[in-house]
Amino acid sequence: MTAIQRNPAPVRGQVESYLRSEIELGHLRPGDRIVERTVCEALSVSRPLVREALRALQSDGLVRALPRGGIEVTVLTCEEAGHIYTVRKELEGLSAFLFVSNATKDDREKLSQAVSDLKAAFEADDGERLLEAKNRFYAILSASSGNPVLQMMLRNIHGQIRLLRGTSLSEPGRANSMVGELSDIAEAVQAGDADEARRLTEVHVLAAMDATKRALSECHGTRIAAE
Repeated sequence: MTAIQRNPAPVRGQVESYLRSEIELGHLRPGDRIVERTVCEALSVSRPLVREALRALQSDGLVRALPRGGIEVTVLTCEEAGHIYTVRKELEGLSAFLFVSNATKDDREKLSQAVSDLKAAFEADDGERLLEAKNRFYAILSASSGNPVLQMMLRNIHGQIRLLRGTSLSEPGRANSMVGELSDIAEAVQAGDADEARRLTEVHVLAAMDATKRALSECHGTRIAAE
């Protein structure tokens, strides 16, 4: 951890963004305790700011309060992950389908740039840039779908989806597969094939679900052994 740099953006927002990134990158894994004092000292910020940031993460489902006090990164069961991915598959697939009809030339160029950035980040082994490009890819699909209700539904499960993205990418080889899958989706979009874009998106989400379930099974097994 490094000290937060003071800039015009609210410091609390910086703390929140940092913790989100740590969770998505897998530096903070499901079940890990988040100690306020440790975060305060590491980032050189006040405890009230850290608490506010953690409350925001808690409202998104990324962290949860423990019965005896304290905060930990949310632990999802394989069944819970399956429910989330089932919904996500339908929403993301529809988003890709609608994007083909509603996206402008500029939207398509932005999507292509996100894929290029994704590939560059993977080649550079830069996990933070990889996640940023991946999140931007999904955001572009959603924003240009032309369906505000769909966008709202995706926002409602945004936190849990991000939690699962970090979990799925912890599986060996998953990042490489993910880059290929998103590249294929972008190609279908550029070709104007809405049905293929939807199919490939659904295949991508199902692959992520399988990787997540494997990672969760290993994580839960480790916790049980430790207890």
